[in-house]
Parts: sequence; structure tokens; C-alpha cells
Amino acid sequence: MTLTLHILLWVLACVVAAPLLVLSIQCFLGLLPASQRAGSNQSPPSLAVLVPAHNEQSIIIATLDSLKRALPDNGRIIVIADNCTDNTASVCKDHDVTVIERHDTKNRGKGFALAAGLASLESDQPGTPGASGTPGAPGAPGVVIIVDADCTITPSTLTDLAQAAQHTRRPVQGVYLLHPPDTRDTKAVVSAFAFMIKNQARPRGMDLLNFPIPLTGSGMAFPYELIKNANLATGNIVEDLALGLELAEQGHGPILCDAARITGALPSADDAAVTQRTRWEHGYLATLITRAPGLLLKGIIKLRPSLVAAAIDLAVPPLSLLVMAAIATLGLTSVIGWWFNLPGPALLSAASLALAALALILAWARFARASLPISAALAIPGYILWKMPIYTKFLTGREKTWVRTDRDITTPESTTPAPPTDMGSPGQVKSGGGAGHK
Repeated sequence: MTLTLHILLWVLACVVAAPLLVLSIQCFLGLLPASQRAGSNQSPPSLAVLVPAHNEQSIIIATLDSLKRALPDNGRIIVIADNCTDNTASVCKDHDVTVIERHDTKNRGKGFALAAGLASLESDQPGTPGASGTPGAPGAPGVVIIVDADCTITPSTLTDLAQAAQHTRRPVQGVYLLHPPDTRDTKAVVSAFAFMIKNQARPRGMDLLNFPIPLTGSGMAFPYELIKNANLATGNIVEDLALGLELAEQGHGPILCDAARITGALPSADDAAVTQRTRWEHGYLATLITRAPGLLLKGIIKLRPSLVAAAIDLAVPPLSLLVMAAIATLGLTSVIGWWFNLPGPALLSAASLALAALALILAWARFARASLPISAALAIPGYILWKMPIYTKFLTGREKTWVRTDRDITTPESTTPAPPTDMGSPGQVKSGGGAGHK
């Protein structure tokens, strides 16, 4: 009996310690200088920026202004106004960008909207009318960049992304961060910290080892020849994550462009935040369960370390869930270990949790000390409790369909635009607006 219990405790401790160790290694490596790749001196290729948008009239102006400031002379902006019931399309046309209006309420999800945008590029042949409806269409671009309708970017981001994609011929992900609308909202600060770990610290570590990183939804760049045949028209609620894994399996693992910065804001309303996190985390957990074992097996059988690394990275659960599991495991192994004099599993649990805590603290000091106050750490227990119903719901009735995150109604000058949403589909499409050249 004692031997069986000892084995079970060791298995439990190892199962939880493994992702903690992976997270720690990624964060420690992420503290090192980012990978530098050649190609920054090349002229940027022609590019098309796709902006999927669903009822974004209140915030998309800031996004378009940001994009146009960064757009090179050989670039264009295409907004896919997807199933909109507001003035998103007319607002965008007033800003001299190409607008595709799409109406198909059955096929909903960001992937469908992006498929419609790509289809418009496919129809753009030099010298013939294209998706913009103007004679002499510019033809298919060299690089396609995807930016959500609620984000702003730094002035060099589009050029940095395009040059990296052109030089490496691989998908490129910029550093996409969300910020709390108010640093006094400690729950939002903790959420922004978790987002930074997922989208900046850990990908830097993976990229340093030349392993594929996850696509995070906004600030993604693709060589046109690579993305034009991608299967985007799906209702997957984490379509960016799925796309990155598919490309990695095809031998085109995404890389990080650390110089590119894409910024959004977390929603301030609790119900909107719950909706957003539920969609993201349910989609991630479902992908972890269904894709990680197959990726790992394929990587081992075909001797492809990149796929093994992608599977291991995917197998690290969301930070809150991982911390919950680690604390529960530490408590369980400590109590049972003390009772039966089996201290080993508890020591492993304690050591792995302490190592991860050190890695997270150093990542905060390296990347977020100026923007995220350390005092918010006191809110971590409450934040974890707030997340528990989300994980419970995954077991009882997980989110499987697109649900739009409600927006905070703000003026573009008053705050950073809010976080990413998914939108709808390539069904009935009509085009309008200017060509979107700078």
C-alpha cells in the first residue's frame, strides 16, 4: 500500500513539476538578448494589412491611424467589416482604406473574416480590377500582416514584421501585449502580467532556441505564398494558435520579431473580462488536449525536435491553472508525505514551484516593472479564485463557439484600444473604400 501510494505521489509531483520546469526555462532564457536576424537592411516587400472588424466603430479609428503612420509606400490596409450592424465600414472608408463588407451570420469567427480578406488578395491581379474596385489593382502582396481592430502598433512594426517574413520565409509574430485600463485595477494588472509571460517572456526563450513560437492573434506576418492556401475559414475559437501549429507541422514554424510591438487594452467590465478569458482559455485547453499528444508523437517518430518543442510548449497550461495545480499538489504531497514519512514528492513540488516563482519575478523585473506595479501581487490569490469558475465550466460545458467580447466605449485619445476579438466569415462580400496606400 505504501509503495503504491509513494509511486502515485511521485507521478503527481512529476506531472505538475514538468510544466513548471518548462515555464521556468523559457522565462530564464527570455531574459537573454533577443535573437537577431539578418534582413533588416532590405527594402520592405509589398504588404497588405488585414484588419478583421466586427462592430468596432468606436475604436477602429485609433487602429487605422496607427497603421497608416507605420505603412510603407508599397503597403495597403484592408478592413474586413464582418457582420457589422454599426458604422464600422463607413468610418473606415472615410479613412481611405479598402473595406470589404461581409454578411454571413452562419459562419462566424475571425478565421472566416480573414479568409475573405485573403480571397480579395487572390483576385487582385496587376492591371485588372481588384478587391478595392479600382482599375489597375496592385496584385498579390509579398507579405500579409494581420492586426486586430482594437490594437495600436509602433511606427516601425509593419516594416520590421515584413522584413523578417521576407528574409526567413516563415511566419512572424510580433510582441502582442495587453495593458490594464487602470493600474489600480489589480485583477487586470495580474491578467496583463500573465499575458506578458505568455506572449513575451516565454516566446523569447523558445525563439532563442530556434523552436516554433505560438501565434497570438495580432501582429502576425506571413509570406503570401505561405498563407494564401491556409485553411482559415473555420470556427475555431483560437484560430491563431491552431494556424501556428499547422504551419509548424508543415515545416514553417513561426518566429518572434521582438522589435515589433502591438498593444491592446484589457476590458474593464468584469463580465466582458470573463467572456474573453473563457473563450481564450477553453480554446487553449481543448487544443492542448487534442493536439499536444499527436504533435509530440509525430516529432519523436519523424525525429523533428521542433515539433517536440512545440508540443511541450503547448502542454504548459494557462498560468493561473498551473499555479492552482502546483499549490494543490504541494499541499497534498506535503500532508500525505508527512503522514507516511514520504517527503520526496513534496520536496519536488516545493522546489519546482519555487523555481517557477523566481523565473516569474525575474520576468516581471525585466519586462513589466515600469508598467505593472508589484503591489498587484497581493491580488494574485483573488485572481486565481476569480478564474476557478472558468476552469470548472470547461469540465461542465466548455465554450466551443465564437462569442464577441463587449467593448468599453472610449475615445481613441483616452485609452489604449481594447483587447482582441473574433469576428465573422467569408459569405456575401462587397468591397469599397480607397486603396489604403500611405
